[in-house]
Amino acid sequence: MILIVGSNHDDVIYFQSALKDAKEEIILNKYRAYIGTILNQNVMVLQDVYTSYVSSAILTHIIEKYFVLMVFCVGTCFAQNKALKVGDIAISEMATFGDVDQIKMIKGTELGQIPGYPQLFYAHKELIKNMENALNSVGANNFTLCTFMNSSYYRKDQQLIEELSMEDSIANRNKNTVIDGVTTGVALASHLFDIPFISVKVIEGQAGEKTSIDSYMQILEEYAVIGKAVTVCIGEISRNDVLRG
Repeated sequence: MILIVGSNHDDVIYFQSALKDAKEEIILNKYRAYIGTILNQNVMVLQDVYTSYVSSAILTHIIEKYFVLMVFCVGTCFAQNKALKVGDIAISEMATFGDVDQIKMIKGTELGQIPGYPQLFYAHKELIKNMENALNSVGANNFTLCTFMNSSYYRKDQQLIEELSMEDSIANRNKNTVIDGVTTGVALASHLFDIPFISVKVIEGQAGEKTSIDSYMQILEEYAVIGKAVTVCIGEISRNDVLRG
């Protein structure tokens, strides 16, 4: 089964519409999921997932219960680099916990690292390649490989960026850094079970800034672009059986 994870209904509505023979299921008596097929692949579309705490917990449960082959994380994120504009598409090259600091507690631990786990969780290279090709095939040219940095408090995203702007920080080493609250939790659960993941999200604006109505209309248009690209990826997976490794 291929898992597609979003936060609100808008994040996943394209995929819900694309599902054939869809059935609704409530996971853990709380989280709404739709299970069906897209291009003959079994797909679960999960919504209402907010924060990395929830995404890591709910994905762990789903991966243990279902035979999950890979995870796509969709929705929106916020940019750290002003060169990244509203409506641009961010593809996860790697993900890290921007709001984790255990350096003083555990010797050898780096900023953004949970002790015993990597500082950086890397998205599946073949999935990245497939996603780039898929976005090109649907006419998108506004996508960028990014580092996804976790934050569970969007109103303070700019403060987080400033705190992480020291010389040796991830944000400083990779200018294409975006903020979201779900991807790194997905990456953690995927890491635990050795399952490929990728996050592909629309940039909603700059970190710490409010989103305008005009911007949100642009974001909705890009949701459809991402939906088409993910569907192309699923078709490619069906043809080539590119699932693990």
